[in-house]
Amino acid sequence: MAFDYGSIDLGLRNPFKKEGLVTAVTGGLSACVGLAVLLIAAATVKENTVAGWIYIVFAVVLLGGGVRALSGGAFAMLRYFVGRNHPTSLAYNYSPSESSTAQEESRYVGYKGSTLEEMLIGRKNPTFVEPEGFLARALHSLLPKLLFMPYPIRNLGQRLFGAWVKTAVAIMAYLFVAFVTLAGFVGDMGTVIFPLYSVILSIYVIVLWWRAGRAIARHPERQVESMGGGDLVMVIAVSIVLPVMVGLMLGSVSQVGNVGIQQWQQWISVLDGLYPLTYLLVSLLFAAVASVGIYQLLRRRLALANPVSEVSELRENWQESVHPNEIFINLDNLVMANRRYKEVPNRVYRELDPQLVEQVEGKGGFKGEMIQEIQPKVKPMNLGAGFDKVRMALLIGGNILVLIATGLTLWLAFATVDLYEALAQQGVSVEALLSGDSSALSLAVNLLVWGVIFRAFAALLRGAAHLFFSEMQFESVMIYFKCEGTFTESKMSTGTGIHDSTRSENTLMRSSITPWIVVSRLVTSTFAATGMRNLEFPRYVMEMHKAPEALASIRADVVTFLKDRESIASITSERDLGNASQIYQLNQQTRAQVSLPTAGADEDAAGYLRQEQAADDVEAKPSNGGTAGDEPVP
Repeated sequence: MAFDYGSIDLGLRNPFKKEGLVTAVTGGLSACVGLAVLLIAAATVKENTVAGWIYIVFAVVLLGGGVRALSGGAFAMLRYFVGRNHPTSLAYNYSPSESSTAQEESRYVGYKGSTLEEMLIGRKNPTFVEPEGFLARALHSLLPKLLFMPYPIRNLGQRLFGAWVKTAVAIMAYLFVAFVTLAGFVGDMGTVIFPLYSVILSIYVIVLWWRAGRAIARHPERQVESMGGGDLVMVIAVSIVLPVMVGLMLGSVSQVGNVGIQQWQQWISVLDGLYPLTYLLVSLLFAAVASVGIYQLLRRRLALANPVSEVSELRENWQESVHPNEIFINLDNLVMANRRYKEVPNRVYRELDPQLVEQVEGKGGFKGEMIQEIQPKVKPMNLGAGFDKVRMALLIGGNILVLIATGLTLWLAFATVDLYEALAQQGVSVEALLSGDSSALSLAVNLLVWGVIFRAFAALLRGAAHLFFSEMQFESVMIYFKCEGTFTESKMSTGTGIHDSTRSENTLMRSSITPWIVVSRLVTSTFAATGMRNLEFPRYVMEMHKAPEALASIRADVVTFLKDRESIASITSERDLGNASQIYQLNQQTRAQVSLPTAGADEDAAGYLRQEQAADDVEAKPSNGGTAGDEPVP
């Protein structure tokens, strides 16, 4: 979304300063370790070229990760550029002043204009979608208020719960494999290949928790993978059948290739230097600690949920002498414009397009509707000091794990060079290294596995802390206005007296107006980020409250406009008033020269004139066929 500068501050502040500081310190330390390895590589490459290049590879990895973390943390502490167009609109914004911004943010809007109308008229919130799948329904049964969380928080909870359930199922499957294998159901090969199952289990659990720590997406999913009773039965069946099939397959290979059990044992002995059960126990311990911390954050956030879906509504009928278009013009240009927050144009989700349908001459109907949202303002989230402490603890804990993983990577660099030197020595064969007795190979593999474990749970802790750092809530008022009615045209004339020198003729439009106004105070939630896309994320409606004060204010403004209108055209110019006064004085002088029989009785003037006209007619009419002026015949 483009940055639209405005001198009026909207009150949006950078929420990532503390997180950026901790991340920058961690990145700086990691970068220093990478520089140290690079110096070691420069000193080693002259004596041992291969060892020097091994150090260079590890130095590049450490230095790259450290610089990326350092720059990201420093970037998060810089000024937070927020323009007049932030945050993202709920639906496509049809405001003429935001045409360019609307195109850019159209990818991030979470609703449609018709959906917002359904929310207001139907008193419902489609943000809270029904959970799908066995795991999601089970978790929402345990935590009912999780349904009323934004999608990223719901996904985090479901992902965490799903990782635990899948870990439990994997351990259950491992126990079935152990029973089938060690009990002799697959023959002598079962005890030989059983250590391989332990390694597979530990790797699977590590991958599960690595995936659970994924960062939130800009377009998050609304559910976790479904795992019902059929999946559990499938896991159990595979746990029983798989060892049997593997045992039979290896037995066939042994017969065809003439490979004995001792040879298989020698090959499997490569795994003797690994400690899969230790990996599993440490992973479960880290998962438990991380889950407790995340649950504390989630519990405090759930306590803040208030899933109200209420609105304030007005439905009346007004009989006014007003043209229907004037109602919509006043509503758009005055009533709604006066309710802007810090003079930011309102978000227009449905344009006001009044339609007049003339049925017969001077009579017809009209209709029009609009949906607008006043510019959202920041709503502080008061989650308490305990919430902030737990969030910082998760952040610092995740960065400590990153530093430990960095140290393990440094150790792995030295172990890799030792392994290379062991291979380069004469008399040390590859078979000896793969026999499981080589401490260099075992050390390198163990360091690699431990590094992956620490980084997996570091990502989980830091990702959860970042998620709760990035949530921002806004408060705004959304207004739905719909008006229908009929109109009738009539004419009215004023100033038609006999002595009036000016006259006003007006065409009036008598309208029967039936407005339907729905107003709701919204509490919305979005998730911030650093960089050019700081608030480019869908904004979700979390709460819909009644707004009787806003509704009463809108009604009062519209009614005041209707009552204060002038239906009769009058003279407002000082010059026109002077000219009319001169004409009036001239008429007065003209009437003063006429002598009326009833002096001072203006109301009899018209009757006197008629009598005079009748007398004149009698005098002018000849009697007995004579002509005017002849003497009457006796």
